[in-house]
Amino acid sequence: MATPPLLKERIGSAMVLTLNDPARRNPIGAPLRAALSEALEEIETDTSIRAVILTGAGGHFCSGGDIAAMDAPMRRKRINFEQVKRLANQITGASVPVIAAVEGWAAGAGLSLAMMCDTVIAAKSARFLSAFPKIGLMPDYGLLASLPARIGQARARQVMLYARPVDAPTALSWGMADDMVEDGDTLKAALSLAQHVETLGPEALRAIKAFSSGRLDSAIDYERDVQPRLLGSDNAKEGRAAFFEKRPPRFIPD
Repeated sequence: MATPPLLKERIGSAMVLTLNDPARRNPIGAPLRAALSEALEEIETDTSIRAVILTGAGGHFCSGGDIAAMDAPMRRKRINFEQVKRLANQITGASVPVIAAVEGWAAGAGLSLAMMCDTVIAAKSARFLSAFPKIGLMPDYGLLASLPARIGQARARQVMLYARPVDAPTALSWGMADDMVEDGDTLKAALSLAQHVETLGPEALRAIKAFSSGRLDSAIDYERDVQPRLLGSDNAKEGRAAFFEKRPPRFIPD
């Protein structure tokens, strides 16, 4: 039996969604994206769920996009960007708070996924990385909009341009994370926050969230126009090869 890309567990009034490919640090590919979207759609129909918690299996949140799946046929499927837009709108426009419990790495599209969430709880050893330029790509999953919304344009530009890791204390001081806890305690902290949500008016929370929902659309439209060209470039091919060969990439000027 194939391992499910996403695990779902109801704990009290919270639904915990766990990215479930720990051997590869939970990359986001089409199966996981579809499973997340389906789960969020189901959650919207259950008024007894008051919060959603996103976390990762095996001590890491998410390593980013599934680089092994970045082949030519995938690059030609523009519908992928519509799927990304739908998922982004489901998270930012969810009628309940969405909380990211980040242990280990939140890199690339994993960082984008965390930045979509209403609240980010980071373990002390967590690391955040906009890794896209390391494989010759631009940020995607709406990070061009979501990261500046959290930490400001100037800091976001530095994070996205230079692909340097941001540790948890720095992420907390910048606003990339909203709380920092001991390693292994992020889910516990997220569940505690979800329990607090039960004391708040659901209509009020829905109204607050609705104001900023949809802000990622224009960023994802830009990704749709530019990212396929980057994915097909020689430098992106070199970036993927370097990633798998665990060596620095040898990029050439355009």
